[in-house]
Amino acid sequence: MYPYYHSAFHAHTYPPLPHYYGQYSVPIQFIPYIKSRQFPTVNPDMFMSSAQHMQTLMKDASLILAKMANSHQFAFDLMTAAQSSNKTKVNEILKETGIQSSPSVSYTPDGLKLDFKTDVDHVNCCHLNLSLKWM
Repeated sequence: MYPYYHSAFHAHTYPPLPHYYGQYSVPIQFIPYIKSRQFPTVNPDMFMSSAQHMQTLMKDASLILAKMANSHQFAFDLMTAAQSSNKTKVNEILKETGIQSSPSVSYTPDGLKLDFKTDVDHVNCCHLNLSLKWM
């Protein structure tokens, strides 16, 4: 009749599942063909302006990174000010590099994060995030 197993794994025997006759099929729904969407005309002015502002942010980030990479004293002073949570001193040290924009600075015990932002026509357009690890 039903298979009986004599192992501990198959201690309980269950009868086989009943068979169901006939299957229910879902009716196929008509999906209308959608023509390709019409996009607005392209105006690259904002895009080009964002790229120009991003170049400025990249130059500022490059100045800071070059100073960090080449000056042991600069890196030491920046790390010391950041680890002691002296935000004004950190901003002063960064401004001494000659950057035009001032990044928002956050630091953790592991490293330093710099977020460069700029606006074009009162629209927040450009972000450049740097994350540097010191531990």
